[in-house]
Amino acid sequence: MKNFTLETGTQNINEALISFFQGLMENGVIDALLVPQEVKSKTAVIMTLVKKIEGLKGINPLAPVAMTNAAKIVSKLTTADPGEKIGVVLRSCEARALVELVKLHQASLDNLVIIGMDCLGTFDPLAYRQFVVDGKWQLESWLNSAAGGETAVEGQDVRSSCTMCGHITTEHAQISIGWAGLNPVEHLVIEAEEQIADKINGLGLKECGDDSSRTDTINRIREEREAYKSNKFDEFASRTATMSGMADELAGCLGCYNCRRACPICFCQECVFVSPVFKHEPVDYLKWAEQKSVIEMPTDTFLFHITRVNHMGLSCVGCGQCESACPNNLPLTLLFGTAGKKVQDIFSYVPGCNLDEPLPQTTYQENELEPR
Repeated sequence: MKNFTLETGTQNINEALISFFQGLMENGVIDALLVPQEVKSKTAVIMTLVKKIEGLKGINPLAPVAMTNAAKIVSKLTTADPGEKIGVVLRSCEARALVELVKLHQASLDNLVIIGMDCLGTFDPLAYRQFVVDGKWQLESWLNSAAGGETAVEGQDVRSSCTMCGHITTEHAQISIGWAGLNPVEHLVIEAEEQIADKINGLGLKECGDDSSRTDTINRIREEREAYKSNKFDEFASRTATMSGMADELAGCLGCYNCRRACPICFCQECVFVSPVFKHEPVDYLKWAEQKSVIEMPTDTFLFHITRVNHMGLSCVGCGQCESACPNNLPLTLLFGTAGKKVQDIFSYVPGCNLDEPLPQTTYQENELEPR
């Protein structure tokens, strides 16, 4: 990888990035770009596919809000060969989810250029919208604070999954946009693979070396977040050490299945929980209530979550979209984090880390389930 400095100069950050992405398209590095873009009201940022340079006008890739995990969108773009080179701007959790989808044969990296960007977390979309409506949002100000690890705005911090995430830089990126540990109002760091670096050298970038202070800042934030995550996981594991404890944590489930729809790894076209298997007759409910004296309604919600953990826990990258999609704010990040980690530790598997490492359930080793 080669490092470059992208000076913002008299431009704001997004204007500098527009010029950079325009150069990528004009120089043939990419033919199209999947990138976050502001809606007209500026109260939301959505993923857009840009094919013409004029479509870059409203991009805002560093805005700390994500309506979805973009790996789901990349999956749709790569179910067949698109025939052109697509640049995809992804956070770490999105790139790691994409790697898991590739292993599950639900996406392809062919004809993709992953453009990673540093991420210190994203706000709940409703909180972000309120910041804008109340006039409390200013991107450059937040980036300067967040670059050192201070991510809260008016006492409102980033999503719970993000406060526990140490994946600040994006893995598997051919091009990376770095701002953590820097003064992003003045400049960003662009890292690029050798073959791409030759093509972008003339885009107003200045070649530079590694920044030790940036590395130290990222490592500090990562260590703080990993320690915080460990404590939160231990607390949750203690509360859910029994079936009744786990059932209590999940008691508020409405059976809406929003978490399944939001999860980037949950790709089944037909879920058993929306099939006739779980469409019960009225007499069944009354029979179960008589047998147990009382049953929770709606039924099967506990089983639904345990089944999802069983299906997705090994590949869960902790993006937290499931929890954000939950109307009752169930602690799904902690559920998948604690349960998933146990399985991941058994197989020494880190989801989304290594593209060449096969999924554990697709391989067999005689000693893989021995006590550790």
